[in-house]
Amino acid sequence: MRNEFLITSRVATFREAISVLEDTVKGHPGIMVVWGRTGRGKTSCIEDYAVNHGAVYIYVENETTPLGLLQDICMELNGMEPRQKRHAKKIIAEELDETPRTLLIDEADKLCLHGIGHLKDIYDMTGTPIVLVGEPSIYGKLHAKEHFWNRVTRTVEFGPVTLEDVVVLGMKACDLKIKPEAATLLLKRCKGGFRILHHDLRDLEVIAKSNNLKEIDADAVYTIPKREIKPTPERD
Repeated sequence: MRNEFLITSRVATFREAISVLEDTVKGHPGIMVVWGRTGRGKTSCIEDYAVNHGAVYIYVENETTPLGLLQDICMELNGMEPRQKRHAKKIIAEELDETPRTLLIDEADKLCLHGIGHLKDIYDMTGTPIVLVGEPSIYGKLHAKEHFWNRVTRTVEFGPVTLEDVVVLGMKACDLKIKPEAATLLLKRCKGGFRILHHDLRDLEVIAKSNNLKEIDADAVYTIPKREIKPTPERD
C-alpha cells in the first residue's frame, strides 16, 4: 500500500481557505480554525502543507504549558528556548517580521485559554496567519471568546470519510477497483475515519494479490477481520 496523500474535498477547502488567509496583499490575514473528530485527516493535511509551503508546524502535547508553546515556536523559528513568555513573544515577533511564516498549531484544543491568548498576542503583534487545529470542542471554546473570535476569518470542518474517498483511496493507494457495494461496507466499517479504512484496504490489497482479483466486491470485504480502533490523542 502506497503512502498516498488523498486530496479530499476537505483538503481542497482547507487549501483554498489558507490561500486566502495568506493573501496579505488583499488584506485577508487572520486566524483560521480547523476542527473535526480524530482520524478525519486534519494532521496529515496540515503536515503536508507545512512541508510544501514552509509553514511552522507545532504539535501540542497534553502537558504543553503556555511557556512551552512559545518555546516550541521559538525552537522552530531559530532554535532558541527563552525562559520567559514576554521574551519568547518578542523573539517570535522579530523572526516573523523578518521572515513571514504561517503558524499551524495542531491539537490546539489541548491549550488553555491563557495559551491561546498568547497566540492572539502574536497575531496582533505580527499579523502572521495562525491556523488552530483540533477536536470539535475547539470551535465552541473559541467562539465563546468574542475578543478572540473577531480575529477568526476562516473556518474549515473536516467531516467524515465519503464513498468517493473510499473509492479514490483504494485506487490510488492500492490499485484496487472497489465496487459500489464493497465501498458502502467499507464506509460503514470505518465509521467516518481514515484509520480503520487504511487497515481494511491493506487487508484487501493482500487478498487481491493472493487471489489475483481485479475488483473488490462485498464478499472480499466480509473476509477481512472486524476491528475497532478507539479514539486516541495521537495524530491523525
